[in-house]
Amino acid sequence: MNGKTKWMAIRSTAALPLALLACGTTLAAPRPVADMVLLHGTVIPMTAPDAKASALAVKDGKILAVGSDAEVEKLKGKATQVVDLAGRTLLPGFIDAHGHITMLAQQADLAALSPPPVGGVSSIAGLQETLRAYIMVHPQGWIIGSGYDDAELAEKRHPTRQELDAVLADRPILIMHASGHLAAANTKALELAGLLHPDKDPPGGVIRREADGKTASGVIEEGALFKLYGLMPQPTLDHQLEQLTKAQHVYASYGLTTAQDGATMHAAWDLLQAAARRKALFLDVHALPLLNQPWEGFDAIPFNAPYVDHLRAAGVKIIADGSPQGRTAWLSHPYHVPPEGKGADYAGYPQLKEEVLRAMLAKADEHGWQAYIHVNGDAAIQQLIDAVRVVGQQSGRPMQRTIAIHSQTATLDELKAMKTLDIEPTFFASHTYYWGDWHREVTLGPSRADRISPQRDAFDVGLKPSIHNDSPIVPPDMIRLIWSAATRRTRSNDILGPEQRVTPYEALMEVTRNAAYEIHEEAAKGTLEPGKVADLVILDSNPLTVPPEDLLKVKVMGTIKDGHYIFGPP
Repeated sequence: MNGKTKWMAIRSTAALPLALLACGTTLAAPRPVADMVLLHGTVIPMTAPDAKASALAVKDGKILAVGSDAEVEKLKGKATQVVDLAGRTLLPGFIDAHGHITMLAQQADLAALSPPPVGGVSSIAGLQETLRAYIMVHPQGWIIGSGYDDAELAEKRHPTRQELDAVLADRPILIMHASGHLAAANTKALELAGLLHPDKDPPGGVIRREADGKTASGVIEEGALFKLYGLMPQPTLDHQLEQLTKAQHVYASYGLTTAQDGATMHAAWDLLQAAARRKALFLDVHALPLLNQPWEGFDAIPFNAPYVDHLRAAGVKIIADGSPQGRTAWLSHPYHVPPEGKGADYAGYPQLKEEVLRAMLAKADEHGWQAYIHVNGDAAIQQLIDAVRVVGQQSGRPMQRTIAIHSQTATLDELKAMKTLDIEPTFFASHTYYWGDWHREVTLGPSRADRISPQRDAFDVGLKPSIHNDSPIVPPDMIRLIWSAATRRTRSNDILGPEQRVTPYEALMEVTRNAAYEIHEEAAKGTLEPGKVADLVILDSNPLTVPPEDLLKVKVMGTIKDGHYIFGPP
């Protein structure tokens, strides 16, 4: 079965038209009885900007009908659950276009080092104090933290190994940067990993050095992190499953019904399979096994198959460059302010050589695997465009629906080329809030920062962009994400590139129908239509009628997956 046939197989498992509803009451067949009806609301089906209704019916986990209260009331039976929306708004359940749900699950056990508004660490002294408090309740083993951000620390730099040694020197400390692309380690951790006096940098990574040019400073970038990851202890399976359940509840509280596990490593794939076997998944989770780090049996993963117990392998993830806020993304022009120790011509670096990226894409294309490629810098985006074009030319058929993850600094010409080559962008739109000021002042400078996550241009050239939070890089707060896309406000309340703002309806498209399209699930999800899965989110107000600046005030009141509440009532 080739890739196209496999995708058709997935679509065939999705909703079938309900002829009974289409023909109304003139049929002699018995009227279907709904399991649930939601009445007296504002229903936004996301099928067209002017489409609206007031009620929706659910049967057997699928949408039975969308229409007026009077029409849907006719589908009630004695056992039907009746939900009075009382004027609240009903939308398709939000879809995580890119994130890492197993990483969010892991973070629950780590020292929380994020700055406001997520956490409370705003200085290196505060970071040290937080780690000391964590050690008090974790008296053995590695000390692992996550979320520190040099952009928001008072010192505007990473902590050194000596500053982490001052917290504790005789146990290894590893703290992950907010981007997920860098980390800081103390001397003990560096020694255990054999990185304190490295001979050279590993492929696709950098070990920052002290003034002598030989001794590691403690800051590790990109591919160099894998050696440290391999040393970290793993919790028991039962504990990991417990944390994964908690992570799903976090997602559900933000209105998400479909989650992604991007860059799935071997251990994470095993965890997700175990969760599925134990019926522990209540969100749909589409995993992207990491092609940069394949394992024995990788090719036997059932890519493109339908969900089984809420899990499927949607495609492969490829990491092609780094992080713009961490200044490791690969740009065509130098960073506005280079990181410490780098020259004025520093523009980041690629993770993969051109021939390696082409080979990975060719393998994905040959197997019919959808390819999702992490590209932040415009040089990395161009490398992807060139590789997709070459693979299509060599195979005699164009690659289909390749996803460019993040696409932060895509130029207009690159977006036009993406449209031609069937490459769809998913933008990390909440960057404009969390790091917009940092991009303007440090990483990119004013003109390039104004174009970060160029959603307006993407819509205008005919693409179907989605947006994401890249959780746990930032929380999976979909309302803040929609607000960021529509307003582009930064922490300082500046508007970063107002010409790249999208309308609230377009922002909603990016987390519903466009997100479903990008993951090949548009036949079953993304809009409210009869026969599609009953994945729904209830909001306290209508995001299409409140002023865009007030979108942050909108609250998720309930989340329904397959016709059952997973957050909120009953």
